[in-house]
This record gives sequence, structure tokens and C-alpha cells, in this order.
Amino acid sequence: MKRIGLYLFIIGITFIKAYGQEDSGPVNTGAANYLTIPVDARSAAMGGAGVAISRGNNAVFHNGAATLSEAMHKGGVTYTYSPWMRDYESGHSLHSLGGFYKINKRNAILLGFRYFGYPEMDGIGEDASGIHPKEIAVEAGYAYEVIKNLSVSATFKYLFSDMGKIGNSNGASSVAFDLGILYKREIKDWEGAGWSVGIHASNLGPKIKYLTSKEALPAMVKVGGAADLPFASMHRLTLTADLGYRLSPDDVQALNVSAGAEYAWMEHLMLRGGYHYGDKNKGDASYATAGAGVEYAGVHLDFAWMFAGHECLARNTFWISLGYSF
Repeated sequence: MKRIGLYLFIIGITFIKAYGQEDSGPVNTGAANYLTIPVDARSAAMGGAGVAISRGNNAVFHNGAATLSEAMHKGGVTYTYSPWMRDYESGHSLHSLGGFYKINKRNAILLGFRYFGYPEMDGIGEDASGIHPKEIAVEAGYAYEVIKNLSVSATFKYLFSDMGKIGNSNGASSVAFDLGILYKREIKDWEGAGWSVGIHASNLGPKIKYLTSKEALPAMVKVGGAADLPFASMHRLTLTADLGYRLSPDDVQALNVSAGAEYAWMEHLMLRGGYHYGDKNKGDASYATAGAGVEYAGVHLDFAWMFAGHECLARNTFWISLGYSF
């Protein structure tokens, strides 16, 4: 049991330092904190905001209800890679795969997968070999248009945490749920323009049990808004912002804000920027992001970069996404 606790402590401190101060004392961040990392390059480039934006294959991670506001495509899939704490050659990395398929105008299915790898750690004891901890989330959801302009979604997650073979444990697992709502309207007398508001509750579920130790999931609720503003026929500006509150564990309950903008030229070239404000004393550092994307014939490539001070060990992290929409 002490061995399990040691590895959980190491991983928890990794996250509190990655987002918070380098000299932070121990704070209980709970388990599966990789679920709080921005998943894809588009959202990451806009400060991590994503509750109310459309035009994305990764809505399963941000707000599944947004898939039904996606008028341009029937479905799609995107893969994203992000090395975490890369300034320190830490060996942390996040891989994700998100996608959706609209059955018809009122129904859509959502699929997601996340793999977070930790650096290899030395085993404990004379005969113990090194371990390579990793965490996996498999997600499936459904979105439904209740009435015109109003959609809801529910996503089921299976979470598996592999801390290596320690004692009699081969890992731990749990389940969680996400719930989303999105309301979208057109802006009168402005062709192609619209606004949307959404609510997303994520990682709602029981604690993960490691033998006799139970750790809370990073439950979060967010309220977001966005506006799509086309102008001069070939240009579009998207503005978005999310207000979030971390629900658990108790040690890290705090508000956070993410906001960003996207400029698109002919829907082929996109430039993005954003900012995330968090409470560094709760393990959530503030940072700025910027990025760009290109799209042609349904294929899109996106990139984002994090800018942060020395107190944030995740500074200089980047995201790169490659996807296809049809």
C-alpha cells in the first residue's frame, strides 16, 4: 500500500507543479489529472476554451452537444499529440483521438480516446524492475437536438490507471460521465453570423480505488459562450470564453477562465490566440497560447504553443493535431 501511495504522490505533485508553482507544497490533486489538459491544438490555441465552439472533431472532450451545431460537416476524426513539461525532457506525453458522426440533423454519436504516458520510474525493492505508468480514457457519447437550436449530450468514460505491477495490483479503473448543453442562434441582419452558449459538466463519477486508497476524479463544470462573425466575404472572426469551476478534490476547488479568438481566411488558413487564468495556489497556473491551422479538402492540420512564466513547468508545451472531416 505504501508503494501505491508513493507513486500516486509523485504523479500528483507532477501535476501540481506542472500547473502551479515550482515550490508548491503537497496538495491533493486527486487522480486522472491528465483529463484537465487541453486536448487538441485548436482549443489549446484559444486558451483551452471550447464549451461553445463548433467546427471541431474534438467536441466529445469539450461539449458533445456542439456537434449538432456543426453545419459544414457530417463527421470527422482528429489525432493530437502533445509532449508535456518538455523543457525538462520529462517523458510525459498526451495522445488523443476524437471524432463524431451525425446520424441525421438531430442525432450524433461521439467517440474519444486519451493516452497519457508518464516517464519510467525505478521499481521499489531489490527485485523490482522499472515501471512505466500510463493512464487511458475511452469515451463514447450521444448528442440530441431537443428543439431547434438547443442540443444536449451525454458521454460515458472508462478510465484505466496503470501504475505498474506493484504488490498485488495491476492497475485501477473507474467510470465517469460528461453532460453538455448548447444553445445557438443566428445574429439578425448579419448573414452567416451567430452566437452560442453552453454548459459542460465533466468527469462526474466515483473515486478511483488503488487497493485501499481512493482518489477523486477532477470533476469540473464550465459555462461558455462564443460568437462567429464573418466579414468581407472571405474572413471570419470567432470569439469565445469559458468560466470554469473545479469541483473536486476539495484541495483544488477554484475558478478558472479561458478565452480566445480565431481568425479564418476563406476557411483555409486560421490564426489563433488565447489566455487561461487559473489559481496557481490550487495547481492551476495562468498562461497564454497561440497557434495556427490550415484546412483543405477536409484535411486539417493545427498547431498550438503555450507561453508561461518559470513558475509553470508546463511552459513551452505544444500541441499538433491532424484530422479529416467530411
